[in-house]
Amino acid sequence: MAAPDFDPDAYIRATAPMLGLDLDEERIAAVTPFLLIARDMAELLEAAPVPVATLALAPVYDSAPTLKS
Repeated sequence: MAAPDFDPDAYIRATAPMLGLDLDEERIAAVTPFLLIARDMAELLEAAPVPVATLALAPVYDSAPTLKS
C-alpha cells in the first residue's frame, strides 16, 4: 500500500537526476499523472491475493542473454 503522503512531484525531482534526466517544469508536470497511474496499479497488485503454494520465485535474475556455442 502506498504511503499516504506520497508526493509524485518530489519523487520525480529526487529520482530524475539519479537517472541522468534533466526535466524542466513542463516535463515534470507531464510525468506526474503517469506516476500516479503506476502507483495505483502497484496498489492493485499488492492487494491481489496470491497463495504461497503458487509462488515459484527464481533465486537469481539474470537479464543477460545466454550465448550457446
